Amino acid sequence: MSSAPEHLLNSVAVITEQRQLVSLATSLIDTIEQVMGCRQVAIINVSALPHFPQLLTSADYSLPLDPLPACVKACVESGEPVQCLPPGCCKLALPLKMDDVVVKVLLINEIEPDNTQLTMLRAFARIYENFARVVHESQTDSLTGLLNRKAYDVQLLHFFACIRGDSNSAFRFWMLTFDIDYFKKINDNLGHLYGDEVLLQISQKMQACFNPLDALFRFGGDEFVVLIYNKSQDEVSALCNKLLAKVSEIHHEKIGSVTLSMGITPLSLEDNPTSVLMKADKALYFAKENGRNQWAFYHQLINQGELAPPHIDDDIELF
Repeated sequence: MSSAPEHLLNSVAVITEQRQLVSLATSLIDTIEQVMGCRQVAIINVSALPHFPQLLTSADYSLPLDPLPACVKACVESGEPVQCLPPGCCKLALPLKMDDVVVKVLLINEIEPDNTQLTMLRAFARIYENFARVVHESQTDSLTGLLNRKAYDVQLLHFFACIRGDSNSAFRFWMLTFDIDYFKKINDNLGHLYGDEVLLQISQKMQACFNPLDALFRFGGDEFVVLIYNKSQDEVSALCNKLLAKVSEIHHEKIGSVTLSMGITPLSLEDNPTSVLMKADKALYFAKENGRNQWAFYHQLINQGELAPPHIDDDIELF
C-alpha cells in the first residue's frame, strides 16, 4: 500500500472532481486499486436487488452474480463492514450509504486489511458518500425526487452500453415519454399547488409501476421520460396500461381523472440522445392528437404509414 501523502491527496482530489455518479464510482475503484494495491474491486448497486445487482467493476474482475458473496448480504443487513474468508479468496464488503440507508456495497476481493488499511477504506467510502450525495442532489428533481434533465445523457449512454454488450438486445430497451393531458387546465382551474400535488402523485405512480433498473426522469413542467430496461414490447404495453390505470386514480371533481399521452421508441445503436427523444416525442404527439389517454409506438406508426420516416438529406454542400 502506498503511504505517500501527495499520492493520497491526489487520489482524493480525483474523486472529488467527479460530477457524475458513474465516474465517481469508477474513480473510487481506481483509487482503491492504486492506493491499496488491490486488483479486484467492485461496487454493487444493492437497490437493484432482488432483480439482479448492477455492478461497476475493475476491468479484470469478473464477479459471479449468483449467488452473491455472503459478506455482501451481511453488509447490507448490518450496515457495517463485513469480511468473509472462504477457502482461497478473502473478501471485504463495505457499505456505501445515502441518508443512513445502504444503497451500494464496495466489494474488495483477496484482501485481509489491518486496522490502518480498514480505517483508510472507511475514509474513502465516506468521501464517496459525501460527494455522491452532492451529485445526486444536482441530478434530482426537487419536487418529485425523480432524475432531472441533467442526468439524462449519462443514463442514456449507460443503456446504449447495455445494447452494445448484448447482440440480442434489439427491441429490449425503450424510451417512453409522456405528459399530462390538459395540465394547463388543472393549474388554471385548481391552482399551481394542486398542480404540483398531481406531479408528485404521478411520480409516485411511476415508481410503483417501474423497477429500479429503469431510469425515471422529470424533464420539467409536466414532461416525463422513462428509460425501460430489458423488456419485450408486450411487457412495455402492459406497463403503459398499468401506469394509465394508476394515474386515473388521481381524481378531482372539477377535472375528473388525470390522463396521460405517451410515446415509445426502442433504443438503437443508430440513435443518439437527440434522435431517440425526437422519435418518442413524435409518437407522443400522435397519441395526443388522436384521442389522448393512450400510448403509441414510434416504429409501429412508421410501419403503418401514420408517420413519415425521418428525412435524410444526402445533398453535399461544398464551401
